[in-house]
Amino acid sequence: MNIFVVIGVLLIWILFDIILKLANKKNADYSFIVTFAFVMGLGYYYFYDKLESKEFELYSYALIGTFIFILIVKVLISVMKKDISKEDFMKLEREILDIKKNADLLQKRFVSTIEILNDGMCFKDCDEDLFGTDRFIELFGLKNNIFSQEVFESKIYKDDLIEYKKIIEKITKKKPIYSTTYRVNNDGNLIWIKEVGKKIFLDKKESYISIVKPMNIKQFPESEIDVLNELPNHKKLYEEIQNLVRIKKPFTLILMHLTNVPNINEKYGRDLGDLMMGEYLKKMRYNFIKDNHSLYRVGGINFALIIKDERKVELIDRALQHGGDLFNLKMVFGGVTQTLYPNLGLSQSPAVGKNADQIIDEATEALKITLKESFDANYHYYENKEISK
Repeated sequence: MNIFVVIGVLLIWILFDIILKLANKKNADYSFIVTFAFVMGLGYYYFYDKLESKEFELYSYALIGTFIFILIVKVLISVMKKDISKEDFMKLEREILDIKKNADLLQKRFVSTIEILNDGMCFKDCDEDLFGTDRFIELFGLKNNIFSQEVFESKIYKDDLIEYKKIIEKITKKKPIYSTTYRVNNDGNLIWIKEVGKKIFLDKKESYISIVKPMNIKQFPESEIDVLNELPNHKKLYEEIQNLVRIKKPFTLILMHLTNVPNINEKYGRDLGDLMMGEYLKKMRYNFIKDNHSLYRVGGINFALIIKDERKVELIDRALQHGGDLFNLKMVFGGVTQTLYPNLGLSQSPAVGKNADQIIDEATEALKITLKESFDANYHYYENKEISK
């Protein structure tokens, strides 16, 4: 029966070899197994004529027990020392090299992207100096790419700096992205800047990344469409109304007179007034119309909206009946806060019964009524629908 002991020992040997393979130890040290096999072979040779004897059985059990004990000790020592084979070390080294290559590739792509951007970028770690790209230091009139927080703040217009700090202080983990506008003193010239940034929270360390771009009044907003000067004119408005009348599409025409823009121009300069008008029109387009063929500039601070969506018309109607503040929008640029409020003249066109001249004349007449000092509302519907605040 002791022949089965020999077979068992061989199976343990094979099992140990399988364990080494599964552990990916291709270059593992097999001296322990070779030694065990050698000792087992000596015993087998010595007890060749006594395979069924008690002595060979005890010898086999003692050898197997010793083998298992040494195996357990070796595994425990390897775990406690976190030992790895040469093959494991080489594999880990290759993985580290691959990670480094990927990181270098990402860095090169990132730097290349920055170089072709027309916007400036800035990076900051807490309690450390800031780093700005070449475009950034060009916009701010700085001499070096690395500069202190004090130098950065000295470039921001004093009144705008207060508002800028308030916005930065309000950043949280839930709302890490911010957007703000301010003026920068670039060698004596005040330039309006729009900044969009994000505060990054990582391992109790805070850092910032931001993108800045100049706010050119002739290229506003970011799409570089000249909102003020390239809007369709009165002729295009007339053509669109003719088309809607022809296809019998109901709509509402709203003429807007941005009443307090001249006061803003006088107090803060025409640049800021134009920026506020551009932002105002951008929001009007977003709130009320879906296409680019429904907002028109009919001259100076006068604009026109064509509302084709009946649900929008109902919303405007209810809002005007409850105070008329739907078109009053608060604008914040740096340290300047102003509310733009228009006078509105409205003409509603059914599917049939009116032509383009009549609709425009009605809206114009309604607008003129709101501009009278004796009129106490800033909006008026033509015909018999007069609403007061």
